[in-house]
Amino acid sequence: MLPAIGTIATQQSNPTKKTMEAVTQLLNYCATHPNAIIRYNKSDMILHADSDASYLSVPKGRSRAAGYFYLSDKPADPNKPPAEDAPLPTHNGAITVNAKIMREVLSSTAEAELAALFHNGREACPLRTALEELGHPQPPTPIVTDNVTAKGIANDDIRQKRSKAIDMRFFTPQKDAARISTH
Repeated sequence: MLPAIGTIATQQSNPTKKTMEAVTQLLNYCATHPNAIIRYNKSDMILHADSDASYLSVPKGRSRAAGYFYLSDKPADPNKPPAEDAPLPTHNGAITVNAKIMREVLSSTAEAELAALFHNGREACPLRTALEELGHPQPPTPIVTDNVTAKGIANDDIRQKRSKAIDMRFFTPQKDAARISTH
């Protein structure tokens, strides 16, 4: 729902028939699902995040980043990314959801996914601090991404050759937030 609202908001100064159709579709969705429920279950209060990006999905060559942050149980080994066949953590209701248009013009899907990881890693830092101040120590925060290249770059599994722009804008700052890991 957030991407739809964001898209409508960017078109409100110069609306078209397509904008009106998007507003109608959003209102129909809200009317169809009036009793949405968010459920929270008992957990270890460990911050987890899912990160995603859509490349060139916004006018003027822009991309969109999204992040879903929730509290769940501790990972089996907090210092290593979980194995591909490891069970997923229990999903609780979101504590925050981000969906925004990235200011940067990106050159590939992998760069968009890595930028989304960077933005979501930055968003996780104050959440981690708040949880720690409330008495819930945090291991490295697992961030799930669906892009193998971005995952490899973030975890130092892929050796970069032609990605200096990625290195300068997203990868190096993300390494400064050493508590954030991806899997």
